[in-house]
Amino acid sequence: MALMLRLYHWPLDPAGRMVRLALAEKGEPFDAVPSRPWAPELEIASIAPGAVAPAVVSTHGSSPFAASGTRAICEHLEEVRPVPPLLPDDLSERAEARRLWSWVEAGMEEVTDTLLSERVIQWTHRGRQPDSEKLRRGAHALRGRLTYLNALAETRGYLSGRQLSLADLAAAAHLSAYDYFGDVQWDAVPDLKAWYMRIKSRPSFRPLLADRLEAARPAPHYAELDF
Repeated sequence: MALMLRLYHWPLDPAGRMVRLALAEKGEPFDAVPSRPWAPELEIASIAPGAVAPAVVSTHGSSPFAASGTRAICEHLEEVRPVPPLLPDDLSERAEARRLWSWVEAGMEEVTDTLLSERVIQWTHRGRQPDSEKLRRGAHALRGRLTYLNALAETRGYLSGRQLSLADLAAAAHLSAYDYFGDVQWDAVPDLKAWYMRIKSRPSFRPLLADRLEAARPAPHYAELDF
């Protein structure tokens, strides 16, 4: 029996976005509780020492459940709600999906810590001048990651092979967060752009496209399915 979950997340956090996509793809209902990284909700700390958002907590049921982080949450979802699968049945593609999922989260960390964080800090401290060095470093790191993902999209239906997987959701979650501020140069990666348009058109993506930061409007194409 499915548990109603409370999801703590911040709307523009790539990790939170991945969990939201996974929950939506699985048809798993949840209550979203915004939790700002600089002021997290107190209940998150009760999950485990060092727990951070995204985090899920069961809100009813005889078996309490709580988890923090994309790995614990998404792997749990695969176990308790195997249909539709977000890890391929084919063992080689399953291993590739896990590899790429790990690559995306590790490889995009520098982009998130520089480019995205600087955009967010600029938003939270209005009137502050952006750190141009961090923006340059983040943009350079992002270009390298985009080139690699574009090569995958050029030869595969989905990033890890023939079916949608957690690798696709991880990549789309990160790129959508950067795209909010218009930092993804889509014209330079046409195959990746075509892949992203397909992912972006899925019903699970609609809530992400509706996200808005107060006083920080998204790039004009952010919510467009054909851009």
